[in-house]
Amino acid sequence: MQYPNKYQKGMSITGWITIIAVVLFLILLGVRMVPSYMEFYSMSKILESIKDDPQYRRTAPKQLRKIFDRRININSIYDFDPKYLKIDRSKGQTSMILDYSIKKPVIGNVSVVMDFHKEVDWK
Repeated sequence: MQYPNKYQKGMSITGWITIIAVVLFLILLGVRMVPSYMEFYSMSKILESIKDDPQYRRTAPKQLRKIFDRRININSIYDFDPKYLKIDRSKGQTSMILDYSIKKPVIGNVSVVMDFHKEVDWK
């Protein structure tokens, strides 16, 4: 059934403004969140590379922490607090656990909280 042209109207200006506002908000969220996820991805890769390197199999936890700190500095990650890296050596197994949260302001009183967790075990 065909409708007369008087019923076929486009989207109103308020509709366009609403869609543009939502898209801009999502872009702003991405701009705030993507760097934190990229830092976490880099730190996860650092943990994996330490695990895969055979020379660190018997390294003391204090030395593993220094190696991790040096590598995150090389990757230009300066805002990381070392207390969020836990190194546990028990039962003949070494575990490096990265567990932290980041709160980033988005706009006004609106903030986004991101929780990150990575655990790497080896014998």
